Amino acid sequence: MDPSFALSGVARGTGSLARHTVGGFVDSAAMLTETAAKNMAVLTLDRRYAQRRDRVMKLKANDAKAATILKGLESGIHKLVNGVLEGVTGVVSKPIRGAERSGLEGFAKGVGKGLLGLIMKPVIGTTDLLTDTLIGVKGSIEGDNSQGMLSLYSQVRPRRALYGRDRVVKPYRIDDATAATIQSKLCIGGEEYLSHVDMVKNVALMSVKRLLVLSGDGEELILLRFKDIRKVEVLPQVDKGFVIKIFLHEVKADGSYIEKVECEEEKMANLLCEKLIEAIRNTS
Repeated sequence: MDPSFALSGVARGTGSLARHTVGGFVDSAAMLTETAAKNMAVLTLDRRYAQRRDRVMKLKANDAKAATILKGLESGIHKLVNGVLEGVTGVVSKPIRGAERSGLEGFAKGVGKGLLGLIMKPVIGTTDLLTDTLIGVKGSIEGDNSQGMLSLYSQVRPRRALYGRDRVVKPYRIDDATAATIQSKLCIGGEEYLSHVDMVKNVALMSVKRLLVLSGDGEELILLRFKDIRKVEVLPQVDKGFVIKIFLHEVKADGSYIEKVECEEEKMANLLCEKLIEAIRNTS
């Protein structure tokens, strides 16, 4: 056997090990910065900003096969600029919106939120810039093996879910682990995971404080605090399926005080109802 083949194999193996070692380190660092930015977005107390930010978290590979340093920088700079603009415009828009809703008290709260956003949102943009750049570095190192998107990480075995405020450890469940991983990347990501119900077309994620209902394509349909819910009941629909009616303590902006979640299976509808009642009881 030609010794050059053995040397070539060792060289390739060493290079692959080095690339994956650096890639793994960069990936871990990016996950840390992403989590930090997610938690800071919750601290801004601006739900709309957090939702808009979640929608642009991905750098999808529709235009390219893999993330690169240049793509990471481009995406990160865009998010940094958006963070600065959001912070500056919020100083004006938040007090105005607060005054329209609650008068002088709303104006004062709006001033507080605006000033908080002026500080936090540029910092979040800077953190997003770092995250996207790191994932771009990982994509450049690993080449075509990269996933081709920023801020989405696929794991063969999702991290174990920890339940409730006490972060209780229970036997491993792949569905709960997946749900908790998804929750960590959404607007309730800064809150402890509680439970979830998969209703095929929709999925309900429950943190210790809030209910988030997502459509099949990931759109946020309902976001409610448990303390705002008065009662929950399940009713059959005329044509087929069931509807979970969520009655609120206060009337919404559209004049209604009910949120509805449709579900095809009675079993899943009752399960969601039971979990919501338990969560409301534990919150009160």
